[in-house]
Amino acid sequence: MKTYSGNITYLKENQIFVFGSNPKGIHGAGSALIALKKFGAKYGQGYGLQGRSYAVATKDLSKNIHPSISKEEIIRQIRTLYSAAAITPEFEYFIAYRGNGKNLNGYTAQEMAEMFACAQAPENIIFEDVFAKLVQKETADVA
Repeated sequence: MKTYSGNITYLKENQIFVFGSNPKGIHGAGSALIALKKFGAKYGQGYGLQGRSYAVATKDLSKNIHPSISKEEIIRQIRTLYSAAAITPEFEYFIAYRGNGKNLNGYTAQEMAEMFACAQAPENIIFEDVFAKLVQKETADVA
């Protein structure tokens, strides 16, 4: 499993920033705002590839309680991301989730790692180093 450390502030041409979004594509905070300002995310697009970023909707802003998008729905989107990565091996997908800190979607880092462990990640999926350890542990527990 490939990893990175620190904040993602720059991408090479073959790299994509994967961030948590909302279905309406209101990229106003956290990694979504970074994706909007730096990596070509499109305001109003809540899912999939946009510019040099890829949105996974993990929070519904129309709901007052978070988490607000089910784990099953997020897992479905992660599987779609993994499929996209598998058919585009020339690109590297940097997952913006971290192994420590707070997620704006209401899920813990451990819960997000469980979701990313839903299937074997293609080799071109790159996790933050601490988050990667959580994903690896979850993958091992599933096997």
